[in-house]
Amino acid sequence: MGNQTYGYGLNIFLFSFTRFITELGSGVYKFALALYIADVTGSSAAFATVLGFSYLPGVLINIFAGAYIDRHNKKKIMIVTELLSGALVLLFLLFFLQFPTNLWLFVGYAFVISTIQAFTYLALQASIPELVDEDRVGSMNSIYQAISAILNVAGPLVGAVAYGLLGMEMILLIDGLSFIGAGIMQMFLRFRKTEVVQETTQSYTDTIKEVFQYIREQVVMKYLFLIFLLLNFIFPPLMYVGLLHIAYRVEKVSMEQFSFIQSSWFIGIIIGAAIVSMKKVSKYVENKIFLLIQVQGILLMTWVFPIFVPETSNASWIITGVFVGILLVSAIFNSMGNIPIFTFVQLNTPEHLRASMFGVVGTFTGVAVPFGIWLYGILLEAVYWPYLVLVSGAVIFVIALIAHLNKQVSQYFKKKEEQVVAADKSA
Repeated sequence: MGNQTYGYGLNIFLFSFTRFITELGSGVYKFALALYIADVTGSSAAFATVLGFSYLPGVLINIFAGAYIDRHNKKKIMIVTELLSGALVLLFLLFFLQFPTNLWLFVGYAFVISTIQAFTYLALQASIPELVDEDRVGSMNSIYQAISAILNVAGPLVGAVAYGLLGMEMILLIDGLSFIGAGIMQMFLRFRKTEVVQETTQSYTDTIKEVFQYIREQVVMKYLFLIFLLLNFIFPPLMYVGLLHIAYRVEKVSMEQFSFIQSSWFIGIIIGAAIVSMKKVSKYVENKIFLLIQVQGILLMTWVFPIFVPETSNASWIITGVFVGILLVSAIFNSMGNIPIFTFVQLNTPEHLRASMFGVVGTFTGVAVPFGIWLYGILLEAVYWPYLVLVSGAVIFVIALIAHLNKQVSQYFKKKEEQVVAADKSA
């Protein structure tokens, strides 16, 4: 038992540390790249082009990458893709030294590195239930989400400093070495059971069909899939486009105040991840997923407070403070809802379909986010913004309410709750 606990502790450390160094390196590079392209070309469209190509693999290959990973050794895929990423970054560095202003070099690199990292991400998500026991899966997901949120805040700050002090060459070198270091460290990960490579004559298309069939047959999974897509269709566009329009353009907060508003979201994500990582909280909220999502819908509708509270008009610091409070609380509930969703999918999807499931989700999310950003950008120009916010919040609330009231869903979670209570009593 002691050795097993030690193994879980080692896995949690290796998982957390490797995610931190690689995502920090990538975050610093991405922000420095924006500054570099702006300096070289003076064009926002140039950076958008590079960024767009980094999202393409998520749409094009995730769905098939997941099926591939389910048939092969996940640990080997994680190690090989991290080492390949490091080698690619260092190779790109050599080309960059020769052709520092070639935009298509950046485009090609963005596409290839994102393709490789898509395999890494899916293998990681599918491996979490095999790295720790069932009770710690939620904690692992909390750590992962907290790291991402921390680096969303720290990445641009470190990137700005690193770009000024070190330059793109050193940033690329450090990024490449961080991937290689992560690949080496992942060799020491201990899986709970020896991975058995899935021998199958089933085609990739048939595997993907099996995933969709599984989603259709599992009522809870079907609602979670629908709501996760809905949240990704609504929240990222409102965070990237809507918040800028409402707070900065309409309510005239300063850029400094706007940065406070945006930062509050990531701080809330970190707090929510810390809360849900507690075992008792995790056990409690896993049966309350749809209630947490309903709360997010209600909180989204409170964005219209400047319309209904005229006293806040032209009081930019009051508007900033209220938005900070709303986004902080919203992000806490978002984190407490999203992490149990990932945990539920990881624990309730058959192992031979787990990576394929995340591949399917990744593909649909990859379409939902940019399409949502595009659509909300158009609607914000054509529709009075409070209507858009109220309808978005109401849609989230209603669909989550329908899921919560569904008889099969409520019976499923009631049964799960009884099992948890029985397990606690026997312990």
